[in-house]
Amino acid sequence: MNFAKYCLITSLVISFNLFAHSQSISEKAWKMTATIQAESFHKTLKNLSLMNIDIAGVDIKKKSIDILITDQEYKFLSKKNYVMTVKEVRGVTRGPDERYQTPESVRSYLQKYNQKFPKLTKLVSIGKSLEGRDIWALKISDNAQKKELDEPVLLFNSMHHAREIMTPEIGLDIIQYLLENYETDAQVARWVDLNEIWVMPMFNVDGNVKMWTKDSWWRKNVRGGHGVDLNRNYPTGWKSCQGSSGWRWSQTYRGPSPASEPETQAMMKFIEDIRPVFDISYHAYSQLVIYPFGCEGQKTQTKEVVEKIGKELASLLDYTPGTAWETLYNADGGDIDWMYEAYQVIPYVLEVNSSRDGFHPDYERRDPTVKRNRKGWQHLLNRAHGSGVRGVFSINNKAVAAYKLAVYKVNGEVRELFQNYVGHKTGAYHLVLNPGSYELDFIVDGKTVTSRTVEIQDELSRMNVNLTK
Repeated sequence: MNFAKYCLITSLVISFNLFAHSQSISEKAWKMTATIQAESFHKTLKNLSLMNIDIAGVDIKKKSIDILITDQEYKFLSKKNYVMTVKEVRGVTRGPDERYQTPESVRSYLQKYNQKFPKLTKLVSIGKSLEGRDIWALKISDNAQKKELDEPVLLFNSMHHAREIMTPEIGLDIIQYLLENYETDAQVARWVDLNEIWVMPMFNVDGNVKMWTKDSWWRKNVRGGHGVDLNRNYPTGWKSCQGSSGWRWSQTYRGPSPASEPETQAMMKFIEDIRPVFDISYHAYSQLVIYPFGCEGQKTQTKEVVEKIGKELASLLDYTPGTAWETLYNADGGDIDWMYEAYQVIPYVLEVNSSRDGFHPDYERRDPTVKRNRKGWQHLLNRAHGSGVRGVFSINNKAVAAYKLAVYKVNGEVRELFQNYVGHKTGAYHLVLNPGSYELDFIVDGKTVTSRTVEIQDELSRMNVNLTK
């Protein structure tokens, strides 16, 4: 960073911090949403983020940025020569349509489908929220009560952020579409029979209650009245790149420590247990497909796989693909970064809907939105059986609960490390790879105990490995 740029950023941060501390320490009085047209799109985004301005969403093609601000912030930004067009004003424009979901309606919906399809579904609470509400997830598979090690696992979760009311609708549509069409659609039957599909329609249940009852623009959970942004609370990259805030009233407040929140802890334990191959975390809005990592300059170890699939999703949905720092701004402590680093899940954030829809679209936008997004989750159900290798590692016919894989790409005599992978406690592994030649080193207690060579084709390969000692 050059000196002039450093001085500019430092000046912005200091001036806004002085302004912020001049405000009451009580709950921020969000007053309006406004749009900024920004020729220097990414520079403006970065500056707004550094100033703790709540960035609601963007339209990349139009270079417009939606912000949620107080009266004081409007005056502050005006003095900084930001030109804003007011879109919504609290108490003047309407709130969210009451046909959207609450924690109670989601629970009832899941119970209804669990009772209607008992063989194909399993309903579980992954844990409790801060206020003691259950966080529900529904498993869909042909033998839902069993853990079938030969079947890839996929997770579709919604509503890390409470005001993003369209996102649970996508989860509920996944459930309805798969279960209601299972008997009549051969493709649906294949998806359900060959995968273990988990759907978590509403993660931030406490925040959603507050959104309906107190503040229709509420984003975080409800910790201490100020809340914690659950999607800045995961351990990976926490507080590392100015992609979150330490100020409690910021909409990106990361919490006092990594994984401080019970909701975050519940998600982390759930991911450890089910070990999904793919994950989509549904958010709103901006029509983006975001993949790890969130801090500037960082890419995944397997970016040629992760980004290729992300771009395929974006093409199907007509969304813009990229990391958070490429498409928006730095974001640290996010769920997809943690999932990838901890367990090599291939995860994506899908920011559904456009700036025209905002956080609270007309309910008539519900069906077009869920139908459009079917192409995304269906693509991953197919891709789980595309190029890659899956199997179980055992020693003397007993599954190894703690092991790692070093995956090397082989080209003639050249052996290049492609991926480090943590095996599942059941002994299972699933590597999503592009076609080619690979060598897999199975590592126990820091030592390579056996190696295998595999030729990856367009379809998923199966390779169980049993080491006899």
